[in-house]
Amino acid sequence: MEITSKRDLILEKGWMNSAGALGFSVPLPYWQNQAPIAYLTPPLTDKPRQPAAKRRVMRFPGGFLLHNNTYNPGLGAALKENTERWARSKIPVWVHLLLEDHLTAEKMLSQVEACPAVSAVEISLPPEWDGAQKIALLQSLQCELPLILRVALNQIGEEWVNQLPVSKLSALTIGAPLGSLPVPEGGVVTGWVYGPGLFPLALQALLHWKGPALPLILGCGVFRQQDAMTALEHGAAAVQLDAILWHGGIF
Repeated sequence: MEITSKRDLILEKGWMNSAGALGFSVPLPYWQNQAPIAYLTPPLTDKPRQPAAKRRVMRFPGGFLLHNNTYNPGLGAALKENTERWARSKIPVWVHLLLEDHLTAEKMLSQVEACPAVSAVEISLPPEWDGAQKIALLQSLQCELPLILRVALNQIGEEWVNQLPVSKLSALTIGAPLGSLPVPEGGVVTGWVYGPGLFPLALQALLHWKGPALPLILGCGVFRQQDAMTALEHGAAAVQLDAILWHGGIF
């Protein structure tokens, strides 16, 4: 079994769910033919957030666009409700945090560090921020737990990614991209894009990665077992499954 270790992060060559693909319950160990290497919570912010008022799913050849924003109870409430359950898990628990500013980032990381049930933290940054804002926040982070940065597939080639403070991070996740589609009533809707049509682009990003020397987790476009095997054989430290888990969880 091949192991990738950086700043106490242990990544077996295997699969896990992506943030938001499952609820707050850890999947059963026998789910799929191979047990997941970790469980990742839905995205959490400091304060609660309600789902989008006008949720929408729009299909296109190769996948679909989801305008949703799943329920987010806030980090404090999620920890209070789930810590005991996570502590009983045989699968390592990662918490996904949406970092919105320096103060709340520091506060949330401190809360997670104090939770013995959490093994690692995956973080994402507001997609509308410019590169300088993102790098400044990342450089300010202090966390004893391994930090994994999620970068959307459509942003992975941006210049700021080459400037990542490697000493602050343990791995990088290539996540689902944002996209937009026209709607019949006029205008466009923007949301996260999922589907097997992303796999060729995600694999291309993996094969031609020239960014910081961090383990890469392929976190989008994996809808077949062969996709997962291909990604793992060509440099991915692990893969994350997203919408395929909403179709019975067998791929």
